[in-house]
Amino acid sequence: MLFHSPTFIIFFGIFLCGLPFVKGEWRVIYICLFSYIFYGWWYPPYLLILIGLSVFAHYFSLANISSRMILLAGIALSLLPLAFFKYAGFISENLEAISGHEISFESNLSLPIGISFISFTAIAYIIDTRKQRELVERKFWHTALFFSFFPQLIAGPILRAQELLPQISRIRLVPSEIKFALLLFAIGIVKKVGVADQLAPVVDQIYSGDAPLDFATSLVAFYAFSVQIYCDFSGYTDMALGLGLLLGVRLPLNFNKPYCATSIRDFWRRWHMTLSRFLRDYLYIPLGGSQNGMMRMIFTLLATMLLGGLWHGAAWTFVIWGGIHGVFIAIEHLMEKAGIDLSAIPKWLKNLFVIHLVGIAWIFFRAPDFNRAGDVIAGFVQMGDWTILVNNPLVPILVLGTFLLHRKDSVMNIRSFSERTPSSMIITLSIMLILICSALSINNPSAFIYFDF
Repeated sequence: MLFHSPTFIIFFGIFLCGLPFVKGEWRVIYICLFSYIFYGWWYPPYLLILIGLSVFAHYFSLANISSRMILLAGIALSLLPLAFFKYAGFISENLEAISGHEISFESNLSLPIGISFISFTAIAYIIDTRKQRELVERKFWHTALFFSFFPQLIAGPILRAQELLPQISRIRLVPSEIKFALLLFAIGIVKKVGVADQLAPVVDQIYSGDAPLDFATSLVAFYAFSVQIYCDFSGYTDMALGLGLLLGVRLPLNFNKPYCATSIRDFWRRWHMTLSRFLRDYLYIPLGGSQNGMMRMIFTLLATMLLGGLWHGAAWTFVIWGGIHGVFIAIEHLMEKAGIDLSAIPKWLKNLFVIHLVGIAWIFFRAPDFNRAGDVIAGFVQMGDWTILVNNPLVPILVLGTFLLHRKDSVMNIRSFSERTPSSMIITLSIMLILICSALSINNPSAFIYFDF
């Protein structure tokens, strides 16, 4: 069920109609059951994975296990569904290539939607409750709702126990937040349907082909996907935050104008912020972080970013994507350690460098294999005509428009605009945009990019 689909609007309307009639613990169960319907809408059998991880994490945390080995075993068990569905084929292919022996492993099973986010939530819950016993939730339905709360279930933000569990008993429709929540949801749906989905066919055509590319085509692939993935993912996040606010739940921010960053470290403070936090707290710091000298820190940093790349997809192209970011973050640390001062470089120039470095890394993120990534990069030195822009005049408009408006694209700015604008205007405009975008997606609703992660 997609946020921008008419099906979800009907689903959410029914959900809101019944919400006032259930109180106390029954309300928690009611929201949890609707969340299960939301997740099971794609493929009901995979709902067992979500419920199974919730049950395991809940009772594992209640057991108050102090043994480090048992804790690691619990984390490993939480990762089993992710390992099987997402990485088993990748591992077998690479073992086959290394050993030279055929490994007969084939799986025709589709990847459960949001399996990485659900698995990370389970790991965070198990670790956090072991460190802070006061976070352990003794009511199963509260833990179940923490795992399944439908606004953020599929693509985050990645939640910590202390962020959602205290709010669960207070979930209700909040009239004072209707104006802002609707505006945030409307902006998110416009990003998704009005920008990302309009760029997607052009990007898909370029990356799915095998013909040589020229400068104009590679240029379109470069900028269009940079904008597509931002509008797709941040659009989802805006809608998730809006739905949460409507129900009195404040979800953590996940984006803060990432293409305004002036360094790669700054980019990761602004892009998918809850993933950056997860990698820092549950991978980088446990591996040693910056406590054991510069060389150990660089090693840990690179390992974290390479694994972060692999988290996004079971392919070496994703590892290279993570590696590019890791190498440049390491370079920034080394330059800082050496006392190299970059403050004299204008911010706009540093920002321009970051945008284009991130864009180069996006090529490996989007390309189905190294050959196609190489085709896109090689296309930059191949002269040709500008047919692709003539045939797709909307592409440069959407790309330029997104970059021009990007500095204003933050939750704080949207709330400020909402507070300064009459409620009647905001609510009317938001509802119109939501209905228009939902109608546009009836015949060809496209899933969010991060649903595959």
